[in-house]
Amino acid sequence: MAPDGVVDVLLAVFLLLSGVLAGVLFAVETAIVPVVAVLPADRYVQVHRLLDRRFDPMMPRVNKVALAVCAALVVVADGVWPRVAVGCAGLCVVGVAVVSEGWNVRMNRVIDGWDPAAPPADWPGVRARWASANRARTLLAAAGFGAAIAGASLVW
Repeated sequence: MAPDGVVDVLLAVFLLLSGVLAGVLFAVETAIVPVVAVLPADRYVQVHRLLDRRFDPMMPRVNKVALAVCAALVVVADGVWPRVAVGCAGLCVVGVAVVSEGWNVRMNRVIDGWDPAAPPADWPGVRARWASANRARTLLAAAGFGAAIAGASLVW
């Protein structure tokens, strides 16, 4: 059993981090993806590079810390159902990481290597696949945040 207040602090931190993860990805999905979907190739590459520099170091760190806090919660939370809910949230956070690293980050590296004046002929397909992967990780992040809220409601 955890000392008094530890579970509350861990839950608050996990809610914050999983909410940030879901919120950032929701903003990307609803605001950035539609904008870059209509850009011509040269502007798309330039904007993508600018965005990637801002998101890349920050979001993987948020994801890793959220997962570490989640793991601690699964160990110290009282009751089966809070642990199940938080564990489901953690699985969603893992899913975000898998989709991000397996698809989005790999495509980011490919796009960063393109010459904006002469992107490959299949660049619209790459853009569409990036957007599809982003939608998947956004849905995972939102589900994870919802599960985190459920877990917190079972504890508080």
